[in-house]
Amino acid sequence: MKLTAYLLLFSCLIVFQSCFEIIEQLFLKADGSGNFQLVVNLSKSKTKLNSIIKMKTVNGHDVPSKDEIRSQVSEIERTVAKTPGISAVKTSVDFDNYIATINCNFTKVTQLNAAVKNIYDSEKGKLKGVEKTYEYDATTGLFTRLNKFSLAEDYKKMSNADKEIFATANYTSIYKFDNSVAAASNKETKIAPNKKAVMLKLNALDIITNKKTVENKINLIKP
Repeated sequence: MKLTAYLLLFSCLIVFQSCFEIIEQLFLKADGSGNFQLVVNLSKSKTKLNSIIKMKTVNGHDVPSKDEIRSQVSEIERTVAKTPGISAVKTSVDFDNYIATINCNFTKVTQLNAAVKNIYDSEKGKLKGVEKTYEYDATTGLFTRLNKFSLAEDYKKMSNADKEIFATANYTSIYKFDNSVAAASNKETKIAPNKKAVMLKLNALDIITNKKTVENKINLIKP
């Protein structure tokens, strides 16, 4: 999950060696505007994390301090807030439960793509960029979650200790819409009874090893 995990401290997840869940939520209005939220939830491992964060290194990785984590999250917030068409950007880091969140509004989903690219650019080439994550065609009512990245090779290079964190990690996407959902291409998708939302929940390791994908084409019924 290179794209979403990085947005909220992928490196810290590697260091912390803990069970975690990434939750990607997006509300899309018929005109293409909406709200986006990304949550990295490590609350199931908070007892372990309380001990780890007091250490200097774990399995050869430097353990960031709380101030360093807050600083990095704040930098992400500033970078996203500078993106045209993005507004109401807010981040939070809860060290009682180890939950990090970023939330913002957008006027077009392409601006979310631009925000992600700006984060990669701010890292000055340290990370591989992804040009597109979302697409939406208001004319046809097609919303697409793309999968233009792969962690398979990076995963192979990790130590066995680092690989362990993905065994119980989960990725969940929740997309809500003004219009009703007619169909979704990803067979793992669950469509809400009211047809206004879809959910996709996958094991992170299945995504990393390309057994399953986050890619999804969602056809919306035009009013």
